[in-house]
Amino acid sequence: MKFSCTQENMNSGLNMVAHIASKNTNLPILHNVLIEAKDEGVEFVATNLEIGVRVHVRGKVETPGSFTVPAQVFSNYINLISKDRVDVELVGSEIVVHAGNQNTKIKGEEAAEFPLIPEVESTDKLSLPIEELREALSQAVVAVSSDSSRPELTGVLFRVQERQLTVVATDSYRLAERHVQMLNAGVEMSVIIPSAAVLELIRILPHEEDGVVELVLSDSQARFKTTDVELTTRLIEGVFPDYEQILPSEPRTTVTVEREALIKAVKAASLFSKSGIHDVNVHVSQEKQEVTLTTVNNQVGENVTKVQAEVVGDSNNSIFNHRFVLDGLSHISTPKVIMKLVDNVTPGVFTPQGETSSLYTYLIMPIKQ
Repeated sequence: MKFSCTQENMNSGLNMVAHIASKNTNLPILHNVLIEAKDEGVEFVATNLEIGVRVHVRGKVETPGSFTVPAQVFSNYINLISKDRVDVELVGSEIVVHAGNQNTKIKGEEAAEFPLIPEVESTDKLSLPIEELREALSQAVVAVSSDSSRPELTGVLFRVQERQLTVVATDSYRLAERHVQMLNAGVEMSVIIPSAAVLELIRILPHEEDGVVELVLSDSQARFKTTDVELTTRLIEGVFPDYEQILPSEPRTTVTVEREALIKAVKAASLFSKSGIHDVNVHVSQEKQEVTLTTVNNQVGENVTKVQAEVVGDSNNSIFNHRFVLDGLSHISTPKVIMKLVDNVTPGVFTPQGETSSLYTYLIMPIKQ
């Protein structure tokens, strides 16, 4: 095996894959990154047996071949190289890295020892806009549960219906739902993608306005593929809850408020909320056309913040976890946000204002007094 690449390309590719190289003590080969030099370029592969990532890097290949080396050592070293061109050659059981006046040997293991990343077998390939998918995953994953006793809640539901993909996550206290219009129609199905895989996707998906992600789903695996990046993950077994049953019907109160003003008000209120409860009392006045946030902490003090708003319907009052509110507001990009309330025991719903209002729904269960 012998090839050359730019330091920038190698560094970018290795940063994507080295992140998931496992610390598995029972299978030390998982510490390594697989290097595959092919006629069409160089590929770096890493896996922790749950998630596998493959990245294609442009390079000049003189001799095709494959080998594995410790992912962190190789990645950290390439990151430190200052010269633009990097030459890599396999000599015996070591790869020799040459860059300018630096020559380094890194010991590794044969590629045959490296686990195969399973192929995802399906004839149904879905196409999605990269930027929309990344935004949808970021909006949904904030509501994922960390409770391992309910594994179906530790992932993100992917539900395919004709030309629409719906991604949903919930931890039973809040719920996030986002719709993404697909570029082609797909067979109706639902799978649960582990949150670890979702976070990796958010991290490694390229920033391309017109880019497309190919998604292939099977009964046990999912594969996301762009031009140069491919991620394969196992699915979570289980049945996602029928969350549509808890979506409130018609609200009694609809509030339209400046997003930044509400975020600042919630952050100010959070400084005086009760430790461990994170409560903020939200009072909506139809008469005064304003939202009042109140928090009281006997050890710290109290805060009252008023925010002007457009209020339609009745005055209303609910108590929410301020952290949950901020998580939802931080993933809404429109200047104004819409808050819909029924009463103090029914979930509050936050959506963007405008054309995207039907695409993203963020629901928070109130704190009961």
